[in-house]
Amino acid sequence: MISRAQMYFAFMISHFGGGIIISGSNNNKNNIISGADGDNNNHNSAGKSADSSTAVRSGDVTDRQIIKDIVKIGVPSFFETLFTTVSNIIDSKMVSAMGVTAISAVSVTAPPRLFILSVFIAMNTVITSLVAKCVGENDRETANRHFDSIIKIVIVLSIIFSIISVALARPIMFICSHQMDTLDASVTYFRIVMAALTFNTVYMTINAALRGCGHTGLTFTSNVIFCFVNIFFNYLLIEGHMGFPALGIAGAAIATAAGWAAAFVFMVIMGCKKDLFVNIPYCISRKYKISREGTEEIRTMSRSTITDGLATRVSILIIGSIVARIGSYQMAVYSVGTHLMSVNQALGTGLMTSGVVLIGRCFGAKDKALLNRYKKQIIRLSYFTAVPLGLAIILGGRWFYGFFSSDPEFIHMGAVSCIFIGVITLSQTLKFSYTGCLQGVGAMKEVMRASIISFAGVNLGVLALTVFVLDMGIWGAWTGSLASQTFQAFMLWRYTKKLDAFKE
Repeated sequence: MISRAQMYFAFMISHFGGGIIISGSNNNKNNIISGADGDNNNHNSAGKSADSSTAVRSGDVTDRQIIKDIVKIGVPSFFETLFTTVSNIIDSKMVSAMGVTAISAVSVTAPPRLFILSVFIAMNTVITSLVAKCVGENDRETANRHFDSIIKIVIVLSIIFSIISVALARPIMFICSHQMDTLDASVTYFRIVMAALTFNTVYMTINAALRGCGHTGLTFTSNVIFCFVNIFFNYLLIEGHMGFPALGIAGAAIATAAGWAAAFVFMVIMGCKKDLFVNIPYCISRKYKISREGTEEIRTMSRSTITDGLATRVSILIIGSIVARIGSYQMAVYSVGTHLMSVNQALGTGLMTSGVVLIGRCFGAKDKALLNRYKKQIIRLSYFTAVPLGLAIILGGRWFYGFFSSDPEFIHMGAVSCIFIGVITLSQTLKFSYTGCLQGVGAMKEVMRASIISFAGVNLGVLALTVFVLDMGIWGAWTGSLASQTFQAFMLWRYTKKLDAFKE
């Protein structure tokens, strides 16, 4: 008899294909919904799912198939996040060739950019959840109407933010840094990348809609294209190679904009494929108009996600300013540790995406039994993957920090930091998994509450106590992160127990 652990391991390594099973439709039949690579021969304009095929009963769905579905959706999303993290490290390394001032100038632009992007990320969360629900309902018309409304809103808002950011780049950068030696360089970088903001936001929104359909392979490909184009143009334009001029900071900004433009073109081309459940030609042919009634569900969900995103971003800025007070040496140790946290985040993002897509489909199909089976397996996979990863981080802490420095004290502090990071891994992964489950059923307010309380309440409170009162330095910073992640995971778990959507 094959053990459950062996079954998990086998699928994590070898299974990427096959159909994704959901139950239900508008007439309560059960359908297998194919993934990004499935055959879409039953496509029609009457609202029938473009991704449906063989009918089965919910009881016929095995745990093996459920795990296969989770892996098929989650693995591309995991590698998408991981690849982006590695690309960012490479990008930073290439910028560092211009010196510390250049690194500082680029870093200063991050907070305002991420603050603006948090609005669009919030709307992307909404469209992924809504499209996944519509797939479960086989309601192609509503899915495309939601997509059409959000993409129009995104285009208008991104143009507005882009114009404001370019016009007010100098005062914005001065407020963010107060450092005159980096001001001109940061203004140059900020103006160029914000001028190209629409490329970034539109391709992200198309990604989000297709992610809701389960096409995570396409979203992964778009991010790979962005990363490669960005790195390639960094090589050409920062220092000047192959006959191109050495543009320095401006070259790095142009490379980022070029990466966004390339990903934008790719996703528009993919979005025009008529066999996709959500596609651009379908929206154009319907000539949808934005109305107050038609966007009620979008506005209701977006209020929570945007509030969550903005509040979290402000909290992170405050937390960053507190952590910066622990001293440059300990801050360096902490910064290196955040790279490991990014790996944890990649794992959590993969499971979260699986939750949003698969549970959203079951929620739309009104199949609570299958919905809860997916939730149970996602949480089990969280333990199965996070515990070994946490142990690996703890055991490999000295080696990892030794890669960055040969200083014994630095390595020792890093090894102790990895104990915190290893423990945080489980809480962080569970947090992402429960978030995906809740977003799949549209419980955006619950996710918002947990996020705001954990970041603005628990993390800030523990940090203030441990850093300012107890003078724990870096250990206070890690304690704050551990407390925040654990409390947030607990709150989200409680919500999944209380909501009717998860009651069998």
